[in-house]
Amino acid sequence: MSERTPPRESRLQRLGVRYLRVVERIIFFIIGAMLFAAAFALLLRALVVLWALFWSPGSQIMESGAAFLDVVLLVLMVVELAYTVVLSLRGVVLSAEPFLIVGLIAVIRRILVITVGEHTGKMSSELSGNSSIELAILTGVVLAFVVSITMLRSRTRTEDLTGIHDE
Repeated sequence: MSERTPPRESRLQRLGVRYLRVVERIIFFIIGAMLFAAAFALLLRALVVLWALFWSPGSQIMESGAAFLDVVLLVLMVVELAYTVVLSLRGVVLSAEPFLIVGLIAVIRRILVITVGEHTGKMSSELSGNSSIELAILTGVVLAFVVSITMLRSRTRTEDLTGIHDE
């Protein structure tokens, strides 16, 4: 086969791709900075909620504790997303694990909201029946996420041991 000389467009295409990569990195940087700023603001909010937890009356301790856990789990979700953006900026190939972890945290947050709502009696009996079904489904989702994360981690360890890497 004879090699053809690249058409003149290829230089223009290379410049376009280079420009788009720069724009992409700028956007990722801005998103990463905003995510870290949001995580910091949420962390400050978590400190306020923690302070309120210490001084809340005994009847509200469950609600205050759940509010604290809710904010802390939200901080973890935002930080995990920011970490994924940082990895993308470094040019590391993204893996599914950070997204599975964010999903796992989100499901746990929902389970806590339902559980606290039932415990404090703020749910009607009709919603309570639905929440039992939702809790069962969410438990299945948690198990699926955990199995997926475990499989990803064991695959990575096996590849590291055998020296096989997808490239």
